[in-house]
Amino acid sequence: MGGRRRIVTTNLVIAEVHSLLVRTSADTGVRFLDRLYSDPRHEVIWASRDLERAAVDRWLRPFLKVRFSLTDAVSFEVMRLQGVKRAFSYDRHFVAAGFEMVPE
Repeated sequence: MGGRRRIVTTNLVIAEVHSLLVRTSADTGVRFLDRLYSDPRHEVIWASRDLERAAVDRWLRPFLKVRFSLTDAVSFEVMRLQGVKRAFSYDRHFVAAGFEMVPE
């Protein structure tokens, strides 16, 4: 995996990570946001109402037994729309949705 790659995420994922980090300290949460927003490799896609509705229709309704979160579903829909096949994640829901996880 040579070279620097673009990292695509959503504001919902950022909110979840920030929420976990502020449990350690508020400063840690703010430093995370500062680094993320200053790194040009990171593209943050904001979950619009239309994107959320598409995620509900494509990922939440058909997969009720899997119990994806809204954050997962929006991430999957963004990946689908952008043609992204691999996710840096430890969440096995990405595999259940048909994506590859890095690390495996």
